[in-house]
Amino acid sequence: MSAGKATFSFETRLEEIDNVFMKTAIYLPPNVIAKLPKGRIRVEGTINNAPFALAVQNLKDGSRYFSIGAPLRRAAKIKLGDKVNVRFTLIDPDKLDIPEELEAVLEQDKDGKEAWDKLTTGYKRSLIHYITAVKNVDSRIKRAIDLVNRAKTGQLHGQKMKSGEGK
Repeated sequence: MSAGKATFSFETRLEEIDNVFMKTAIYLPPNVIAKLPKGRIRVEGTINNAPFALAVQNLKDGSRYFSIGAPLRRAAKIKLGDKVNVRFTLIDPDKLDIPEELEAVLEQDKDGKEAWDKLTTGYKRSLIHYITAVKNVDSRIKRAIDLVNRAKTGQLHGQKMKSGEGK
């Protein structure tokens, strides 16, 4: 899917969702869903002028939604039941904003870069979130080094090594 330039906007309410990881969601209206492409969709936009970058989630009944975590709720100053104004555009689902600490580690470690390149985009996104979740630069560097070293040896959670890799 190529990134589109169309802007989508709508008004709705923050609703409860029965999900293991998230408790609140914004459901996309049917007229917006009808205009979206099939498959993986990532977007950037705003909720009540608070910026976000999220994936559109799918339910078996055909409905689609954004999972809204506590940090975004705080930034948007919303709580369950509140009215929200949503505006977003589609972005490339493989786009990653790699933090400079991780870029530096990957530039200096050829084997680490090879291991990183074998990971899925979604897994990379999770690791990037782990690195950027701390504000302290030294902690971000330590996390980047640790994750790259673990990737090289197949020790990342869920990482499966093929025979002979990472040795």
